[in-house]
Amino acid sequence: MSKFPFRFAAVAVERSLIPRTFVRQSAISALLCLPLLLSALATDQRALLLGQTGWLAALCCGALWLYGRNQRRKARATLQDACLGLLEFDLAQQYVRGSVHTLQRLLGLPAHTRGMNCARWLMLLHPEDRQLFSNLLQHPPGTPETGYEMRIRHHSGHWEWLEMNLQPTWRHGKVQQLTAICRVITARKHDEAAMQQREQQFRTLVENAEDIIARYDLELRCLFINRSVSRFSELPLEEHLGKTPRQKGWSDEASARFEQECQLLINNWEARRFELELQHGQQRHIFEIRLFPEFDKAGMLKSILSVDRDVTATRQGERLLAKENEVLEMIAGNHPLPQTLEQICQMMESQQPGAMCAVLLLEEDGQSLRFAAGLSLPPAYRKLSERVMVGPSVGSCGTAAHWKRTIVVDDILNSPLWAHALHKVQPFGLRACWSMPIFSSDRQLLGTLATYYREPRSPSQEELALAQRITRIIAIALQRDGHEKQLYRLATQDGLTELNNRRQFIELADREIERSRRHGGRMSVLMMDLDRFKDINDHYGHAIGDEVIRHFSQVCREVLRASDLCGRLGGEEFAAVLPDTSLDDARQVAERLRGLASSARLATVTGTLGYTVSIGVAERRADETDIDEVLGRADKQLYQAKREGRNRVSGAALAHSG
Repeated sequence: MSKFPFRFAAVAVERSLIPRTFVRQSAISALLCLPLLLSALATDQRALLLGQTGWLAALCCGALWLYGRNQRRKARATLQDACLGLLEFDLAQQYVRGSVHTLQRLLGLPAHTRGMNCARWLMLLHPEDRQLFSNLLQHPPGTPETGYEMRIRHHSGHWEWLEMNLQPTWRHGKVQQLTAICRVITARKHDEAAMQQREQQFRTLVENAEDIIARYDLELRCLFINRSVSRFSELPLEEHLGKTPRQKGWSDEASARFEQECQLLINNWEARRFELELQHGQQRHIFEIRLFPEFDKAGMLKSILSVDRDVTATRQGERLLAKENEVLEMIAGNHPLPQTLEQICQMMESQQPGAMCAVLLLEEDGQSLRFAAGLSLPPAYRKLSERVMVGPSVGSCGTAAHWKRTIVVDDILNSPLWAHALHKVQPFGLRACWSMPIFSSDRQLLGTLATYYREPRSPSQEELALAQRITRIIAIALQRDGHEKQLYRLATQDGLTELNNRRQFIELADREIERSRRHGGRMSVLMMDLDRFKDINDHYGHAIGDEVIRHFSQVCREVLRASDLCGRLGGEEFAAVLPDTSLDDARQVAERLRGLASSARLATVTGTLGYTVSIGVAERRADETDIDEVLGRADKQLYQAKREGRNRVSGAALAHSG
């Protein structure tokens, strides 16, 4: 039988004249039909057995074929889902070939694209990766390489990260081809970049934290510590690493407590929290220490994270709280201001052994300070400091008040700020003085707090913080005292003229009439009313009317004595009580008031303005015990002066005109 048909079929398949799928389907059909044919031709037992064996072989082949097809489908799906692809770099022809859909999956190229020359491939690479890959093609590795990463431009325009595992193919003693299993790792690279950014942010946060953050291994050797420790330790930052707290200079008591707490954490795997006192030079710091367990990927304890917070100021504040409460109770109870300030100075001195505190208050002119409290200082020095000028180089307090900031003089004898007053300070043995300004809630200067020592020294940050806290308490006391005085003024003084208001005038006048009656002295009363004041308000306005009232109140201050009592009863009506004054003398005083008022000229927008006053005078009678009786008679005399033409003084007997 001729072999031509078989040879023709093989060539046809090889040259793709007959589809490979058709060939596979025909072969499977032949395998399935073979057992049928054998069964049909079977004439004996042996032939029947052979047919059954054929059936079994056909079933096995079919199962294997189905399994292989399923595995190929899964492999293709896996490659597609994982963005995997197979590339072959032909180094001899400088050409890149890809398996079906590889370049489409990796780079988004059209589906029919199966390859490109190496020059085009290099142009698709990121400029930073191009030269490196070009060198790789020129000098290919002789052994497999994994984890080779590069960036390549996607067909849509963005950059994709590719990871290659390279397998060299040797021919004739040299590498002729590189087979690369490629995977898109763009998402992973983005995640890594984001993680690095988060780690950098976390490290920045840790490095700049106020708390001391440290990591220890299970033998309590320091693995990491941030730079906040430099504020509390003389050791350079790098010398902390590899040392235990005991080796870093902690006291035995503090080291033992820290080791005990760490051991409890190691045993129980639970966070710990406790407080320790540590010495730094001459200062003692109280730390709140929190210990946290850190675990590896297997869930085993690998290290201890320690977060140490300085709570010295907090604990110091708690110890001060009791004494502060005493001071605040004094302030709330309206104790005298000097007594309250002395209590505050004693509270400050109890927290700083050897300190002598003083409070100086700013005078109303703002040019000097007056000594207000500080009994611990020598009496003679207190007398010398009763008044301290404010200036740029006037001791500690005067300078602090001038610049409105804390002034520290650690050695008075060598300070230019004290050069003018060394002869005052030396006899008392005062060597250091720190002064801190006292501000109100609206940042107005109220005075200064001074702390003296008999030896040269500088304040610690804690001592300055304490002084700052004390100044706030002093400010509360001063503001409360100022508010009380202001309320008293509002309750007793006229807001426009600052003379006594009607209520205060009547109360003080009753006391004066009682004193006059008890001692048998003479007393006269003046009732004063500005003439035609309504016309002034209507013609010039209320602002000019207020100026007239203020001017007349100033006239009263200039004419009346310090022992006389003057008040504004309301509107344009005034009254005055003149102790130890007869009726005739009271008339003379009234004439001076009337004359000064009538001769005054006030400037206005339209020119000058003059005004007059009418005054009624009455002297207390022996049987009069109430000020209203005397005021009533003086008021009648006032109306008498009004009826006679105004600008007059009217007494009990007759009226005097100007």
